Amino acid sequence: MDKNVNKILFFGEVPKNSLHGISIANTINIEMLKERFIVDVIAESTQLLYHNKTSFWKIINYLLDDARIIRKALLNKYRYFYLIFSLTTFGSIKTLFAIIVFRMFNRGDVILHIHRGDFFSRFYTNIINKTVTKFIFMCSEKIIVLSENQSVEFEDIFSRKFFILQNTITKEVELKERSLGKFNFLYISNYLEDKGIYDLLDVFSSLLQDYKTIRLKTFGDFPDLKSKKTITDYNSANIIIGGRIEESEKFYELSVADCFIMPSWNEGQPLVLLEAMSVKTPVIASAVGLIPEMLGRDYLFLIPLRSKEILRQKIIEYINYQDKNIISDALYKRYYNNYSRNNHLTELSKIFV
Repeated sequence: MDKNVNKILFFGEVPKNSLHGISIANTINIEMLKERFIVDVIAESTQLLYHNKTSFWKIINYLLDDARIIRKALLNKYRYFYLIFSLTTFGSIKTLFAIIVFRMFNRGDVILHIHRGDFFSRFYTNIINKTVTKFIFMCSEKIIVLSENQSVEFEDIFSRKFFILQNTITKEVELKERSLGKFNFLYISNYLEDKGIYDLLDVFSSLLQDYKTIRLKTFGDFPDLKSKKTITDYNSANIIIGGRIEESEKFYELSVADCFIMPSWNEGQPLVLLEAMSVKTPVIASAVGLIPEMLGRDYLFLIPLRSKEILRQKIIEYINYQDKNIISDALYKRYYNNYSRNNHLTELSKIFV
């Protein structure tokens, strides 16, 4: 491939079609890459309705996406084909097929980005996953993971070099002086069961019997009308259920919240957690994926997976905790030492040379 070719073909989710942490992270990378490359984007066609599901229309959309890859690869010379690895069995087959159709018409290097923290739980699910994944890795010149610990684990198993690119956020806002109280809690994520929203609402409702002044605000997209009805039934003076939140509003809500809560069952390196850290908002979060690395493995307010009782205990512990500002300052420092936009741009430039 001619190294003077200055074009990248990107294939993956972006907020135009689906709004979540991975799609936002993709957009951040695309915008940074546009400072040095021409980037053509094929936005993967997905809907929240089909989260973790296979459907006829999902298959049709993937075939249409592959047709777009073929067309772009035929009409252009690319230095890199940059795509996001989907870890489901169907998603891994889709990823492999996307690489194959690109390779048929273009000689650019394949750069694969793994955003998830649960790779190996998916990898060992069945023989199809293992076989397809190994073949995808063989077809990729560079593979990106989210952390140093992930890199070591991957290199031990696959005996090749992996590149580390920790996530960052869309913008870094100017901080104002703030005083942390004990009343205002915040949840921002899509309203999916595996994001822990039902556990959180149950726990918070029960807490209101003893802590009548605390308040929870939630924001996100609803996957369907049934879940919307179930969740909005919790609406009250103390539990405020909101819809999709815009970027400017999100940073405001994070900066005025006393605590951000993320009781997810599965995460990689969630952007909204980084956003909370960047504005000095303490968090209560599940010890899943890379969250313990982000917050520190000795962080006081990590909770085990799907434990409503410990979630309840940690909220009470936070309400009564006296050194909230010490936690706030420590999280802010961890963000700027490890996840700032400047750090991210430096590491991204080492991968896309």
